[in-house]
Amino acid sequence: MQQDYENFETVILDDSKLESYKQQIDEFAKKYNVSVIRRDDRNGFKAGNINNYLKNKNDYDYFVLLDSDEIIPSNFIKKSLAYFEKNRNLGILQATHVASRNRNLFMDTLAIGVDSHWPVYQNVKHRYGFLSLLGHGAMISKDCYQAAGGFPHVVAEDLCFSIESRINGNYHVGFADDIVCQEEYPVDYLAFKKRHSKWTQGNMEFIKRYTPIILKSKLKWQEKLDIILFTYNLPLTAVFAFYIVMNLILFPLLHYKLEYPAWLLIPTFIFLLAPMSNDIIFYSRKINIFQLIFYLFTSFMLFGSMFYVSLVSSFKSIFGKKAVFLVTPKDTRKITALEALKLNYKEIIFACTLMMISFLTSGNILPVILIVIPSLFSPVLTLYSNYRVKK
Repeated sequence: MQQDYENFETVILDDSKLESYKQQIDEFAKKYNVSVIRRDDRNGFKAGNINNYLKNKNDYDYFVLLDSDEIIPSNFIKKSLAYFEKNRNLGILQATHVASRNRNLFMDTLAIGVDSHWPVYQNVKHRYGFLSLLGHGAMISKDCYQAAGGFPHVVAEDLCFSIESRINGNYHVGFADDIVCQEEYPVDYLAFKKRHSKWTQGNMEFIKRYTPIILKSKLKWQEKLDIILFTYNLPLTAVFAFYIVMNLILFPLLHYKLEYPAWLLIPTFIFLLAPMSNDIIFYSRKINIFQLIFYLFTSFMLFGSMFYVSLVSSFKSIFGKKAVFLVTPKDTRKITALEALKLNYKEIIFACTLMMISFLTSGNILPVILIVIPSLFSPVLTLYSNYRVKK
């Protein structure tokens, strides 16, 4: 709220359920003289909350979307407005982010992935693909908001809003790599898993609703390709699951013998490492080699362990379950080893089942080893957050 621009108002759109949180928000609002808006229902998730406030308002030209864990620089508004003055077709300005306030080993180890992701990945999308609003740390014009018809009531409201504003108003999304905001990495493994489930559900919902719209739109071919690659990556787990069933169950039942030499793990491992190539290049000369290796190892285990969550979320969507906007927890607590096992029992059972099927049908577990090991490692990842980090 400490901005070098005067003509602005801070509003908290509160959808909290717990009275303790509401009380904290009210105390904050009273202390700093800001408005708090609450609604009678929670229809439409985050999108519905924003629309509830903006739908009948016209006393503004731009608004800024911020998450509860966000810190923006004091010149955010002034620098953002300068972008809009230079580009009439600009409807959304997305600022870059770094991860801060890393309080435990889980956050401290993995947060560097945020710092390498934003300046590289989002810049490439901005120049050559389709950059979308990323839900926070962004300024949006009133004209763009109205042209899009408000935020679509879906889980992936940011991506869908970006597409609606482009198709209906020809408004573009800009990327401000010189406006650096701060965000928090998920506070622990369980929070990350919950966010990953939300993203997968959101992508599946997006695919079902927006694939025909995108294909028929006047977007450039590379923009369409970028959107498809970006949204289909998480639900592809369901396709990979079919591949596993086919190789571990169907082929053996048909008495078709498949050989799995150990060297096949090499190209598989390379492809699994490919998404981390940006981090390897970005940090090769910036951090200690042992820190980089530990980060890559933890990242590999983290995203590998998400296979079960992605699979379940994808299949629930395929069979008609409506996507749900899951709020990523901001608090954590100390978790015992027994609790870590209980909290990840589904991943453990899934991994053991895969191993058993693979061994019974092919005589070894190599075909599923790169899924099994990360899944079994999930309790260890859960314990990462027990170790506090002082900065």
